[in-house]
Amino acid sequence: MRRLIAFALLMLLAGASLKPDVAFGQSGRVAPAPSTAAAAPQAAEARDARALYEEASDYAPNKFKEFEAGKVPFDPKLLEKTLQEQRELAARYATQLGARARLAGEDFYYLGMLHNLADNAEATLDALQKYMAANPSASGEQAQGARYVVAQRAARLDRLEDAENALKAYAAHEPQKPSERATLEKALTAAYRKARQPERATPHAEEAFKAARQVQPTAANPTARDFSLYTAGIALAEVYSETKRTNEAIAILEEVRRMALGSGSQRLYADTTAKLAELLIEAGRKPEAMKMIEESIAYVNQNVKDAGIKRNLLNSLGRKRRQLNIQGEVAPEITVGRWIDQQPLKIRELRGHVVLLDFWATWCGPCIIAFPHLKEWYAKYKDKGLVIVGMTKYYGEAGGREVTPAEEFSFVEKFKKEHGLPYGVAVADDEGNMRNYGVTGIPTAVLIDRRGIVRFVDTGGDAGTAHEIATVLEKLIQEQ
Repeated sequence: MRRLIAFALLMLLAGASLKPDVAFGQSGRVAPAPSTAAAAPQAAEARDARALYEEASDYAPNKFKEFEAGKVPFDPKLLEKTLQEQRELAARYATQLGARARLAGEDFYYLGMLHNLADNAEATLDALQKYMAANPSASGEQAQGARYVVAQRAARLDRLEDAENALKAYAAHEPQKPSERATLEKALTAAYRKARQPERATPHAEEAFKAARQVQPTAANPTARDFSLYTAGIALAEVYSETKRTNEAIAILEEVRRMALGSGSQRLYADTTAKLAELLIEAGRKPEAMKMIEESIAYVNQNVKDAGIKRNLLNSLGRKRRQLNIQGEVAPEITVGRWIDQQPLKIRELRGHVVLLDFWATWCGPCIIAFPHLKEWYAKYKDKGLVIVGMTKYYGEAGGREVTPAEEFSFVEKFKKEHGLPYGVAVADDEGNMRNYGVTGIPTAVLIDRRGIVRFVDTGGDAGTAHEIATVLEKLIQEQ
């Protein structure tokens, strides 16, 4: 059995392995501690800053090893519980370390990294900027690690000057990694896009793509180059689209497709093809997009020899073909057996609103992981015209046992309440809604604009899909 975290990521990716992952974590740049003889555990107050950080940093990985050894099945609640325990441990150690007198030098580095583990962004920046101020010309893993974390955290907090300064310092010192440079440039790209400054985002997106070209796969991460190329290529294409440079956006994705063919990266080829098709449809070139999908399916059939890879790619491209069939078209009407916390409604009655249909099920782990994003979007946009409808159907099971429709409906009602879903849920009697919207896997999100046109359809509960949904959702909310 894979470790819990690996299995979690596998489930979250849900067949879209190159979707951008925007989750923020530690820099991974802390040098390993020298080996020492086993010693009796010390109280936190008696250990140095490095030892406190390393214990907190190792907490979740060690727990996942225990789960693997005990053959614990994947449970999103257990995953979050473990990560929360790590954050709490890091926060406790950061408080203890911060209370010590005469902190200096590396103490601020490890204090910042503890705050980073605890997901305390402001405290992370405060400690690491003190460390950097005392070491402005330092090179090496530790100094670069501090700059790497500061640039990302500052960008996420919209402290763009701090982020720019940290990125500039990172670029002026060694060692550098193309993958890290690409990550930092993408962070600034996202921050300027969020601030609706696409002109300032453009050079960062271009630098990110330039760095991504230099990323090399490793034995530990054989898809590193593909991931960097995909995420940086998508970011640059989106920025070009936002600045009305549609032809350049299309050219970037076509370049990534050519690079994928040249390197034999079949997953990169399929995922980029799907994204390029969406861009072509947005540009009013749907026949060209559909033709490209058909040609890509033919290419996979003729050139991919591994049966398992071929099956996965064909499934992915086939799903995208079904989704694209409806994209750019008037949204089909939905058929609902019973509603939960929602008066019956019709899609055609929602003109003037942005509509998000979330196809899900109670037994679907990635669906549950997506709930916090859905609740966040609902709170942010409900007063700006967003309507979310949770779309499910009778599956004949609930809580791992066979049930009648009446029992399943009661289970869904309770499930909705337990997870605090603030929007209505539609329970269908059959698969008609899924068929009409091209849904072949869950969770699938469908975004419908104020004119009643389907603008986005995608499957997956990973962070990358959430990022894509959030980007399109913001765009649709802004449209009149």
